[in-house]
Amino acid sequence: MSVGEVAMNRRWIVLVLVIVTAVGCRPRTIWPGVDEVVSAVDAQRAHDAVVELASPVYAGRRTGTTGEAQAAAWIASQFKAIGLREPPGFTEYLATYEAPLYAVSSFTGIKATGTRGESFLGDRGMAMPYAGSGSVEADAVLAGFGVQMTGYDEYAGLDVAGKVVVLLRYSAPTRSVPESQTYLAAKVGSAAARGAAGVLILDMPSAPNPFDMHGQFVSALPEAPVSALVSLAGARSLFWAAGLSFDDIAEQAWAGQVVSRDLNLKVSFGIVASWNPNVTSFNVAGVLGGSDDTRPIMVCAHFDHLGTDRSGVMYPGADDNASGVAVMLEMARSIVSLGAVPPVSIWFVAFSGEEEGLLGSAAFVAAAPELAQSLSAVLDLDMMRSTSGLGAAIDPSDQAIMTAVSGAIQDGASLAIIPWMGGSDHETFSRLGVPSCMFSAHGREAQWYHAATDTAEDLPAADLGTAARDVLRVVWRLMGSL
Repeated sequence: MSVGEVAMNRRWIVLVLVIVTAVGCRPRTIWPGVDEVVSAVDAQRAHDAVVELASPVYAGRRTGTTGEAQAAAWIASQFKAIGLREPPGFTEYLATYEAPLYAVSSFTGIKATGTRGESFLGDRGMAMPYAGSGSVEADAVLAGFGVQMTGYDEYAGLDVAGKVVVLLRYSAPTRSVPESQTYLAAKVGSAAARGAAGVLILDMPSAPNPFDMHGQFVSALPEAPVSALVSLAGARSLFWAAGLSFDDIAEQAWAGQVVSRDLNLKVSFGIVASWNPNVTSFNVAGVLGGSDDTRPIMVCAHFDHLGTDRSGVMYPGADDNASGVAVMLEMARSIVSLGAVPPVSIWFVAFSGEEEGLLGSAAFVAAAPELAQSLSAVLDLDMMRSTSGLGAAIDPSDQAIMTAVSGAIQDGASLAIIPWMGGSDHETFSRLGVPSCMFSAHGREAQWYHAATDTAEDLPAADLGTAARDVLRVVWRLMGSL
């Protein structure tokens, strides 16, 4: 071999070493197996995030409050520490929007006068002012659950204009009632549309989670009549004044009978409340860039909760929904720790305003409609506390998600496919036609739901680890199908 050939070979060797070194320094381009990512999940680290968000520092994270802003900043710091990319339109991982804030300064209590006598419900009568500001004194009518369906209209034949409409919580389990008609806000809105001067929603003897009577505020309607929630004891007192048995009527309604009627009651109560329609609120987002940035997947969770009520009681919202945020953060950390570039980009988004009516996700869509419609799937995490696994609420027409969840179950995920339902931020994207799924461990029947007892101490870390691993299996299946 000549001197020139030796020099040439040396140059080739150096070039190969340079290439090998450069390739070794770049992120891995081969997408690793799912077992590698699920093994990176740290359940205790996720629980630490719940402890943080449910702490008094954030005062219950009600949208529009200082606690919400501080929680948003903490989540943003986590996205940055994880190494997610700051998305366009966000500053320090934060995007602001304007939300209404409803504050109650006083409530007079409910007085009812009927054929048997007078009843003052006092603390038994008010779980929370739900809407409106002002006072009312009017005749009361019972409109059952307030449901209107073909062949089952509980408003049929009732004159409710100018009256206090009394409604029952939930709906009859013997009837297939759209969930949209069971929401408290929907009940108030429906009565308001018929000219009601006031609305009372009564707790039921069969309620698995009785109204927490501390006076929290959620989802108030600024244009609605004065409205309040009434405890079971208050409902019994109200019907006593009318000469009726509330338990008997509630049992009939629960069996699917129409119980609507005039109550022969005069009801009065008042609420003094104020609205600030333009309170600065926050969404938080970070992106893990993928080989394909045009059809991203979104993993989201709302971080707001009910805040602190006027009596000083804080609603920690550990399960609802610090748990969803914690699982989302742990998923992001586990994926980033692989050092690999995913096939498609993954957006991780924490929304506020969910409890007030999906305000944060609606603001996200309004600010970036093209991005929202480009999403290939939205996976919404809302309430992760369960030892038996999560339910995946899927529309059967969303075949990609249905297939991914079914595949994850085959891979060992403790998931159960349940009928699609709204009520959380996935609904905002479903309305756009984006395949969307909510993962949740339970519904509103949990005893700690929207209660001051929803604390981090009662939420097992193991539940969070299982949830993160199971949803990661769904993400892997999704990316394998795109």
